[in-house]
Amino acid sequence: MILTIFGYPKTGKTLLFNLLTDKKEELSKFSASINEFHKAIVNVPDKRLEKLAEFFSTPPVYAKIEYLDAGAVSFGDSKSSTFIDLIRRADGLVHMVRGFEDEEILHPKGSIDPLRDIRSMEEELITTDFLTVEKRIERVESDLRKIKQKELVKELELLKKINSHLEEGSPLRTMPFSDNELLSIKGFKFLSLKPIMNIINCDENSYSENLKLVSPPTDNSATFVFAGKIEMELLELEEDERQVFEEEYGLKDYQYMRETFITHSYDLMNLISFFTVGSDETKAWTVNKGDNAYEASGKIHSDIQQGFIRGETINWEDFLTSGGFPQAKEKGLLRLEGKVYLVQDGDIIHFRFNK
Repeated sequence: MILTIFGYPKTGKTLLFNLLTDKKEELSKFSASINEFHKAIVNVPDKRLEKLAEFFSTPPVYAKIEYLDAGAVSFGDSKSSTFIDLIRRADGLVHMVRGFEDEEILHPKGSIDPLRDIRSMEEELITTDFLTVEKRIERVESDLRKIKQKELVKELELLKKINSHLEEGSPLRTMPFSDNELLSIKGFKFLSLKPIMNIINCDENSYSENLKLVSPPTDNSATFVFAGKIEMELLELEEDERQVFEEEYGLKDYQYMRETFITHSYDLMNLISFFTVGSDETKAWTVNKGDNAYEASGKIHSDIQQGFIRGETINWEDFLTSGGFPQAKEKGLLRLEGKVYLVQDGDIIHFRFNK
């Protein structure tokens, strides 16, 4: 899974990247370039996996996330090929938004307004997709004038529906698509179709006010607040000291982004984890919420999917409480599930298949 962190200049993109990846990329108030980006692949923390690995005395094999810090894009400059390439490759977008004042760095728009900046960036993503669709419509119409093809006629109908939706100023993540339609437009890698997390970077003075803009995942979009500079400082303190400073900064109930980011990301992108366990390896696998056992088996290997017979399944906690597979089977907690079984977050699955 690739998450790309991007946004307008001086919003705290590299600060968040450093926080999430334990990197030490240089932070500067006065330099920013979209031609320089940072990349890191990190483990997805999972206490459940660690407990299972301890049971089997094997090292845990975590799911992975690749973070890209895409640098800054100026207002109205989203048509930059570098910018578009960096966010097109992402599975999800992390839009950093400025919510703090700094007399040394004036906001390009002359004032701090997170909601305005969120809407402005959304408009830029929509515009980029609109231009892509218009160009493709012209090409398809040209091809249809030469020869009528059923597939092209069908594609043109869908592209015109998409075009109308974008013309209304609505991102594609709010447009209903069938599974077949999503498959047919996958190659376009539309920017406004990608799940997006808006993170408003605040200080102690703006934190409470920006809490009003927080919104849970809806239509694959969500907004959270992040006291970036303060969080970096607080994480260096011992727990007792941290609580004192949280009170002083007015952050008593603050949700640390470093601790909650993965959960926010999985919720936003409708992802869950299942586990495969044994004496050789204890591993976490990431699938979409709503994926069935047949689809999940393909994450491990195509041979397992092709030869799928059944999935021996048990909740990770039920497994540990039982004390192992034989005990779980005696208690009736170990189930045999077929291809259409919907995988649940925290399932342990052993796939039976024809070799």
